Amino acid sequence: MNRAEPPPPPRKPGKAAVLVLLVIAAIILIIFFARNIWHGEELQENQEAGNNVAENYQGQSNY
Repeated sequence: MNRAEPPPPPRKPGKAAVLVLLVIAAIILIIFFARNIWHGEELQENQEAGNNVAENYQGQSNY
């Protein structure tokens, strides 16, 4: 007499949805911070080389 074990309970979709949202949020934050760091390094390199291109990012100033 082999007793079959009952099937495992179904997984809750709520936990999976939270996990997916957390992964997507983490990817967005990583891209955001990495791009900000890269942009800061580019501006610093341009300013050290005497090529101040800040107006290219902000538009021409009338001051």
